[in-house]
Amino acid sequence: MNIFPWFQPIIEIASGRVAGYEALARTRNEKGEVVSAAQIFCDAARSVEERRDLDRHVRRQALARFAAQQDNQFLTVNISPQWIDSLLNLDLLPTLEMLKEAGVSPDRVVIEITELNGDIERIRAFSERYRQEGVKIAFDDFGTGFQQLDRILAFRPDIIKLDMRMFRHGAQEHQRSALLQMVGDMGARLGCKIICEGVETPEEFFLALHCNASYIQGFIFDPALPDFVAEDAKRSQMNGLLNQHLDLAIDETTRRQWHAERLHSELIALRELLVSGGEGGLETHHPDEDVLRFYICNRAGQQISPNYSYDLGIWHADDSVIGNNWSWRPYFYQLVGASDFERRVLRSSPYLDIATGERCYTLSLALDDTRVLLVDVKDRAKSNNRISSLISCHSDLMPALS
Repeated sequence: MNIFPWFQPIIEIASGRVAGYEALARTRNEKGEVVSAAQIFCDAARSVEERRDLDRHVRRQALARFAAQQDNQFLTVNISPQWIDSLLNLDLLPTLEMLKEAGVSPDRVVIEITELNGDIERIRAFSERYRQEGVKIAFDDFGTGFQQLDRILAFRPDIIKLDMRMFRHGAQEHQRSALLQMVGDMGARLGCKIICEGVETPEEFFLALHCNASYIQGFIFDPALPDFVAEDAKRSQMNGLLNQHLDLAIDETTRRQWHAERLHSELIALRELLVSGGEGGLETHHPDEDVLRFYICNRAGQQISPNYSYDLGIWHADDSVIGNNWSWRPYFYQLVGASDFERRVLRSSPYLDIATGERCYTLSLALDDTRVLLVDVKDRAKSNNRISSLISCHSDLMPALS
């Protein structure tokens, strides 16, 4: 069977250079067209031995061709847990032998492990054996199963490949963005680099930037190619996309900052109203349309007022929440612990409000020496640009220069 590797470029975001490639198996169909060979490796009509040998054949070809590439580029190759489970001796790993044959340094190779359904202890031992030789390990196709988080923790990959196609269909935009950004944040906390793959559009590229991605792989740059490309072949395109993102981000940030300043002025007015007239003075106060609710806590974090929300010109009070304790929220204890408690406004990270399902954030500020005012605000886009849903805005003023 004629089966061979093609190579999809992986672009480093910060430099714009082609940092590496993924080797992907290809074959020819009846018309002589080059197509993916993925179906061959899951063809139950073929024996496990035949599929394993074909897989190794492609890997050997890929490494031999990659050997001539620059030393600062890497190659990722796929290995199925099925092949890992069939290995009898971890001291005799075929891919390590292939590296020696091709003259490729192990630190230039990344082993991608897909479908983590094999024996986890076997996979962990396999991963550690490769790491001993300098080979890096990637968890491929993350997003096809969040139930595999325990397996990620077990074998601690160097790289997580985040498939941007995971929620391309059937998911609400804010849910898709939230989950992808959560994975990116998790990768950063675990010390893993993120490769966002399956990136096809500028919108998906912009989302990848907000997922802590270090590298981009996808049709937005190139599909799998029969040959390697120049290291700087995508630099101009990358810079163009980053400039486009910067323009959009600055526009949205400016609008949000303007709105935040206006909202802060309103919060000060609300604080003065509550301090001077108490909650009974609310009848004459009409809040900003983005205010979901407000409530008051004592300095121990216990809620001492109802939740007040404004709808159709009327204030509504929910007493069921009185006595709740919010002292564990960062925007509460950071405010109470601040040396300038009486004049600081703290803002939480964006989250989805349980009651309304809307993206929002919480502002906290001192009501007086003993009480804290907390205000939940809708985190709505302030423009119609393509990254408005990804942007949150928080800033503090530097002290004046003496």
